Amino acid sequence: MQRTLSLTITAAALAMTAAAQPAITGALNTASYLVRGLPNSGLAQGSMIAIFGRNIGPAAITQAGAFPLPTTLGGTSARLAAGGQNFDLFLVYSVATQVGAIIPSNVPVGNATLTVSFGGQTSPTIPVEIVQSQLGIFTINQAGSGPAVVQNVNSESDRPINTILASARPSQAMILWGTGLGPIQSSDAQSPPVGDLNQPIEVFVGGRRANVLYKGRSGCCAAIDQIVFEVPGGISGCYVPLVVKNGNRVSNTTSIAVAPNGGRCSDPFGFSAAELSALEAGGVLRFGSVNLTRVAAKVSAMGLTLDTTSDAGGAAFLEYNLQQALASRGPGGNAVTVGACTLFTYSGTDTQSVDPIRPRALDAGASIMVAGPKGSKPIAKGRDGFYSSVFANATSISGGIPGLPGGIPGLPGSSDPPYLDAGSYTATGPGGADVGSFSSQINIPGNFRWTNEASITEINRNNDLPITWTGAGNNDYVIATGSSSDTASRSGASFVCLERGSAGQLTVPSAILLGLPASSSIQGTPTGLLSVGITTEPVRFNATGIDFGTFSYNSAQGKSLNVR
Repeated sequence: MQRTLSLTITAAALAMTAAAQPAITGALNTASYLVRGLPNSGLAQGSMIAIFGRNIGPAAITQAGAFPLPTTLGGTSARLAAGGQNFDLFLVYSVATQVGAIIPSNVPVGNATLTVSFGGQTSPTIPVEIVQSQLGIFTINQAGSGPAVVQNVNSESDRPINTILASARPSQAMILWGTGLGPIQSSDAQSPPVGDLNQPIEVFVGGRRANVLYKGRSGCCAAIDQIVFEVPGGISGCYVPLVVKNGNRVSNTTSIAVAPNGGRCSDPFGFSAAELSALEAGGVLRFGSVNLTRVAAKVSAMGLTLDTTSDAGGAAFLEYNLQQALASRGPGGNAVTVGACTLFTYSGTDTQSVDPIRPRALDAGASIMVAGPKGSKPIAKGRDGFYSSVFANATSISGGIPGLPGGIPGLPGSSDPPYLDAGSYTATGPGGADVGSFSSQINIPGNFRWTNEASITEINRNNDLPITWTGAGNNDYVIATGSSSDTASRSGASFVCLERGSAGQLTVPSAILLGLPASSSIQGTPTGLLSVGITTEPVRFNATGIDFGTFSYNSAQGKSLNVR
């Protein structure tokens, strides 16, 4: 009995020890938060990183108070093994689930392993990639997406953060904040030296190259970089994409607001200046959106071709407070400026990029009714206040497997009658607890054709990608989207481009494409996708309980292809 009790106590003690062992779940650039598997997720020499895990620091956060920065903080230390050497990281803060650390500038580039020690125990190693330069841009939502932390330089004493209420002007100087620009010659534990790092970077604003005036440490904070640039002319919008390129490496894609005279921005697919005035005065912004979508896709693999067409509807009614509106990625969370392309990333099982800013959902009734040339269809209310319904699905499979004569009999397929053909459509809301009744009308255009679809057989990320079309009028817009995912790391990215239909063409710049991971393959089908379609400028409608509503349509004609 005594031996059994002793063994039980020993086992319990060992279990407690194992439970207390530090464990690392990830290490990311503190600004971009891009996950491993994405092409711009490398950790740069001299950059600040966030190490995530369990039992990697004290219960209450401990912060470094002065220079030189320590290599042990609150009982935590972190170490990189690289190039046959060990390097202690300089620590900025430490808490049980997260450690802020700076990678020494003299750590060799290449594959390395990271460990964290706390409470006398050391975590298992995780692999990381050390690179010479990989800038991450800080963002207002602190998650690496959406509006960037950039200052408008009005004067030496007037440098507000750029927001949709405080836009930049063309030719105005801007100060971008980030980390990962590159190594320095002095110790990263000391106060950072001010001076240009001579990195061959390019800054793109709305796809246009900006004039760069400075690129180096901020001088205020360890491992924190500043890039001073001038806003190119001919650009305006609330969510103008901002990305920094260094060779074939690009930063996270963020945005800034630009208006001809500064102040409040305006965007046909975002907020108007009047709506932003209401937000600033009232502290909240309530809006609704109803969207009709047709998606046609062609996927080929193993000699078979799968053609699908899906007609669907969606709606959302949301309330943003002032801080949420300033930090969000725009109405619906994925706004893009006309004449530009932007990029969103995703990871895990969710293949959709989700805005980390989550507004309050509003109740607009049990369903939204859509009426068109082929009758009426409901858009049903779902979870979290969002409405969605599939109106029609059509699927066909053709072709055969080489070496199997006669193809495969009995291939499955379906042929729901299409619903969203060209014509006039009305959306009607009955009203609910938060939003009153409304009615709005749009016209779905016809005759759109993606003219260079057949010639695009793959996406080379190092080259710009031209898209051409016909059949889009002066009041139409064309939307091009693409995505690629890495199945091993379960990470991916997608881009969205928007252009006026009358332009007849757009170009997806390499600075955007380089943010896509190389495509993987699932049972012979590449994970890269490219689609082009037509969209309408949102028609605005009014209802009690919201500041404005929009009704719009978009289509997408896509196919699978390799992204290299």
